[in-house]
Amino acid sequence: MNVYDIFVYGTLRRGGMYAHYLSDSELVAEKYRLSGYALYDYQQWYPYMIAQAGSSVVGDVYRVSEAALPALHELEGVGEQLYRFVYLAEYQFYTYLKFDENVKDLAYVEGGDWLAYYLSLKL
Repeated sequence: MNVYDIFVYGTLRRGGMYAHYLSDSELVAEKYRLSGYALYDYQQWYPYMIAQAGSSVVGDVYRVSEAALPALHELEGVGEQLYRFVYLAEYQFYTYLKFDENVKDLAYVEGGDWLAYYLSLKL
C-alpha cells in the first residue's frame, strides 16, 4: 500500500479539532515551517493556504496511508472547489491549497501558525 507525506497546517494538526483523522498516521515532523506560503482565515473556522512569497506557514508532516486519503479529501472538500491536493516537489510532500488564490475578503494569519491564531480568537 502506498503512503503519502502530507503537510497539514490547520484543523488536522496535532492539537487541532480534526487531528483524530490522522491518529493512525506517523508524525514525521512537528511544527515544520513551510516557506513561500501564507494562511488566511475563513470565518474563524479554518484556514486556507496559498503560495505567497515572503510568508511562511507552520504545520505538521504526517505519513498517511492511501486508505486514509478519501476521508481526508472529503473533510477538505477536494473536488468541491474548497481545496486542491497538490504535491510540492521542492519539499517532497503533499498538502492542501485553496482552490483558487482569491483572498480578498479573508484575514491574513500573521506568523502562519493556525493553532496559535485560533487559540488567540477564543480568549
